[in-house]
Amino acid sequence: MKQLRITFLLAILVAGLLAANLYNEFYKANAKPPENIVVAGKFVDLSSMTLRQKIAQMMIVYGNPDDKALYQQMNIGGVFLTAMDTPEAFNQTTNLFQRDTKIPFFIAADVEGCINPFENFIKFPALHEIETDEDAFTIGKAEGQLMKELGMNMNFAPVVDTKDTIWNCRSFSGTSDEISGKAESYVRGLQSQNVIATPKHYPGKTLSVRDPHRLLTYAVIDSSDTKPFAKSAEAGAGAVMISHVIGSGAVDTEGKPAVTSKKAVTTLKKNFGGLVITDDINMLGLIRYYGWSDNRYIDLFAAGNDVVLDVASSPDKINHIIDVVEKAVWDGKIPASQIDNSVRKILKAKGFTPI
Repeated sequence: MKQLRITFLLAILVAGLLAANLYNEFYKANAKPPENIVVAGKFVDLSSMTLRQKIAQMMIVYGNPDDKALYQQMNIGGVFLTAMDTPEAFNQTTNLFQRDTKIPFFIAADVEGCINPFENFIKFPALHEIETDEDAFTIGKAEGQLMKELGMNMNFAPVVDTKDTIWNCRSFSGTSDEISGKAESYVRGLQSQNVIATPKHYPGKTLSVRDPHRLLTYAVIDSSDTKPFAKSAEAGAGAVMISHVIGSGAVDTEGKPAVTSKKAVTTLKKNFGGLVITDDINMLGLIRYYGWSDNRYIDLFAAGNDVVLDVASSPDKINHIIDVVEKAVWDGKIPASQIDNSVRKILKAKGFTPI
C-alpha cells in the first residue's frame, strides 16, 4: 500500500509538471500583445483592460528573456534583471522586452553599490561609503545615467534603513538626519535621469534585527526610522518598497508583516503619492508567517500595495497568483476600485494618462 501511495503521488507530481510545461509552451506559441487594450498615443483606456490584465500590470517578475512573449501577452507590469557580463547584454535584453509592447515594462534592478548588477564592467561605491549629500547626488545621477543608457527605468534603491548590522554596506551611514539628507540627494540625482527611485525598506529596521530573507522579523519602529522615507518623499521619490517586518511603535502593523498590513500601507499612502512596491514575496519572513497558503497573495493585494514583486516564481505560478487574486476580487475580498487606482498610478508612472 505504501509503495502504491508513493507511485500515485509521483504520478500526480509528474502530471503537474507536464501541465505547467504545456501551459508555458501553449502561451509562448500563441503569445502576442493584448490586442483588446486601447492605447492611443499617451492615453490608455482603463476600461479596455480585463481584470486579469490589470492584476498582471501590478506585478514585477524575474526577467527571463525566454518568457518575454508570455509576459507581454499576460500584460505583466515589469521585469527585474540581475547581473550580466556586458552593457551590450543588458541592452539586448531590455530592447527585447520593450519591443512590440503596448504598455512598456518597468525594467528594474538593485543598484545599491555593494549589490551591483553591473559589477562585471563598472564599480559604484557602497551606500555606506558615501560621506556627503553632494556625493549622494553625484552617485545617484551616475547610476541613473548608466541605467537609462542600458534601457532600465527603475532602481530598487536607495536603502534608507538607519542601521545595517546584517550586510554592513547596504545603507547610508550616519544619524537619521544625515541618512535622510543623503537619501533625499540620491533620489534627486537618480531621478534626474528619469529612473524611478525606490527608497527601502519601509518602515525601517529591516537590516538591524533579524534577516527577513530567512526569518520572521519583529521590530519596534520609532520616528527616526521613518524620517528618511519622509525626506525621500519630499524629494519626489517615484516609489517606496515596503518590507516584511512586523512592526510596533511608530508604525503598527497589527501583528502582520508590514507588506500585508492594510493599516501600514494606508498610513504610508497618506503621506506618499508614489508607487508602493512590496519586497520580494518569496522571502521567508513572509512565508513563515503565512505558510504556503494562497491567503498571502490575497492579503498582499488587499493591503493596497500598487506593485507586487515576485522574482522567483515561474510563469505558471505567476498565472496562479493572478487566478487567486482575480477570484478574490470577484468574491469581494479585494475592491475592484483599489485595483483600478493602483493601475492608474502605474500607467502614470510609465508616462501614460489613463482615461
